[in-house]
Amino acid sequence: MQITGANQLLDLGENEFVGELPKMTNSQINFTGKNNILICEEGVHLWNSRIDFNLDNSVLYLSESCYDYSVNIALHKNNTCFIGKNNFFNGRTTFVLSEAKNIILGDNCFISYNVVFRTSDGHCIYHADKKDRLNYARSIYVGDHVWFGQNAMVFKGSKIGSGAIIGAGSVVSNRTVKSNTTEAGAPLRLIHEDTFWTPHSNHGWGEEEIQKMSKSDSDLFVYSPDEKTLNMDDVENDLNGFRDPDDVVEYLWSTFLLADKNRFAIR
Repeated sequence: MQITGANQLLDLGENEFVGELPKMTNSQINFTGKNNILICEEGVHLWNSRIDFNLDNSVLYLSESCYDYSVNIALHKNNTCFIGKNNFFNGRTTFVLSEAKNIILGDNCFISYNVVFRTSDGHCIYHADKKDRLNYARSIYVGDHVWFGQNAMVFKGSKIGSGAIIGAGSVVSNRTVKSNTTEAGAPLRLIHEDTFWTPHSNHGWGEEEIQKMSKSDSDLFVYSPDEKTLNMDDVENDLNGFRDPDDVVEYLWSTFLLADKNRFAIR
């Protein structure tokens, strides 16, 4: 079933839509499987986007946003994809969820051109002698207020704490990136610790603005674990334990809609 207009979401047959109808511009949502759930909060605008539910029992949660969603999302079997509030997609961002793994993206992230998130390599790799598989899929967890530079790629097993910066062209694979660090490269390496970034665009600045912004005394974008910080391994175990997509939805509402600043902090 191909959806090109929001009103079509009201009759999905063996699939389900929950929430407020999104605005759709040059976008499509395709349901090939069954028992999938799409949740949209108020204020979701899909612009130049494509979403594919290719198989069964997957959940996609799109939170409210002051920015357009420009995404290419492919879900397969038993996947959960949660996208938080007010994420800025500068060009279309790709999310590919495979092998019953998940992608969690927090709030207020800035994602530049051609950024890709993939939970699997797409093909199996085996040890030539032992014959054991070497490249099992793993989930991806990204905190709040993370900045991804152009052409960054985020692969299976990555955990990125709130406030981190991932440089342009970087490859993040099976790596934990601490909050308020700057990492870049392929392979990824630590560039700076104890950093934070602000959402101001500096393209049009002159000398006056440059001088004014030469220092920032704010701790608004500094993150540190506290008693409300989520353990991402526990979240992964919880998500993997569900067999009914309705249970996943209830879990998302009770877990990821918390407003605590340090929910995704990593130190």
